[in-house]
Amino acid sequence: MPRILELGSYILPAYAGMILREQGCEVTKWTHPEGHPDPVQTLTRGDELWTWLNEGKSLLPRPATDVRTLAPGDTDVVIDNIRSATWRSWDIDPRAEARRLNVPWISMRDEFDGRSFDAVAQARALMEHTPYIPLYLGDTSGGLWLAFKALALLTAGRAGHHTLRQSSCLAKLVEGELRVPATRGSTPPWDAPGTYGPHANGVRVVYRGTPVHEPVRDHLWKWRHLRHDGTGRIVI
Repeated sequence: MPRILELGSYILPAYAGMILREQGCEVTKWTHPEGHPDPVQTLTRGDELWTWLNEGKSLLPRPATDVRTLAPGDTDVVIDNIRSATWRSWDIDPRAEARRLNVPWISMRDEFDGRSFDAVAQARALMEHTPYIPLYLGDTSGGLWLAFKALALLTAGRAGHHTLRQSSCLAKLVEGELRVPATRGSTPPWDAPGTYGPHANGVRVVYRGTPVHEPVRDHLWKWRHLRHDGTGRIVI
């Protein structure tokens, strides 16, 4: 069972750790040792979000600076979203630590090494084409890519430090990325007008000449029909 050390705060690294735990990894999350709440816990209904993100993890009140005390073999992967300037202020180099521990260490950061926010990622990656989406999509997609990179490097046996950029990760979900510029409206630019996208109270897809209609589904429908474990946690 791969052992993951999760460092950092807020949703993105916690979501990555959650995905890794759901895929069978043993995840240890270091939290603030002085009892200060994670920013997630200060949100409206933040305790519920915190519980969802961290179920099944080992939560230890331990400072991130303690990575210097780890010995090779103590963990298999490290993930974090701590700014590079913060690591420097602690006189810790994740690249050197990854080499010393002989593990993949993946850091999620802002494109300019500033503070990373979901809303900023949306503005940079998506809002040229679509309005702001009131979901933490920049955080959850970033967490998914963080988890994917961790598993890919672990499978390949590639140790070392690797940096991901949050807005770039969100933009990776857009078909064509930067290689195929396309003018977008309320429907994808690849389909003939009226054949794919919003229609009436839902959507319409015209497939081989046959229209398929689907209304917008509410929470109760999702609870009945989406695949979950009986508690509302989606199963992948």
